[in-house]
Amino acid sequence: MDIDTGKIRRLRDALVKGGRVTAAQSEISGRNHDHHLAAVQRVSPMVEVMYLMMAIDGDVGEDERASIQGALKLLTDGMVSNEHLDGMLADFDTLAMQEGVEARLQAIGNKICRDRLDRETAFSLAAAVAMADGKVVEEESLLVASIAEWFGISSRRCNELLSSL
Repeated sequence: MDIDTGKIRRLRDALVKGGRVTAAQSEISGRNHDHHLAAVQRVSPMVEVMYLMMAIDGDVGEDERASIQGALKLLTDGMVSNEHLDGMLADFDTLAMQEGVEARLQAIGNKICRDRLDRETAFSLAAAVAMADGKVVEEESLLVASIAEWFGISSRRCNELLSSL
């Protein structure tokens, strides 16, 4: 599956750029706390999939990290700080080390199995993270295929997603 498409490159560029913007984060007030928690719960599976992609080759690059930061800002309208993201990534690292990547993909798939759009969004974002450093290594290609399989996305639909972003 070729994820190096013009559409994925544009998504990657937007996410990397968005992740490098240093906008001031406002404190979460009491009344916004529930909304913040709901936003984190909603995007957490997508962020974990992006983390797994970033970490799969053992080389966590600045562009990959910036793409995750950019995606999180876009998905939550800037409600989640970089410090909170750091905590999320540390938690995902622990889970991946304890359970393994395939078990994590299965667990994430179980969380988002009812929502086709969430599964396809997670797949597309992971592909963009794979492209963040400008190259896709074998481990990343294999993980893209595993994500598609665990999330029930056909090869035809994968190709549509990769070319339609």
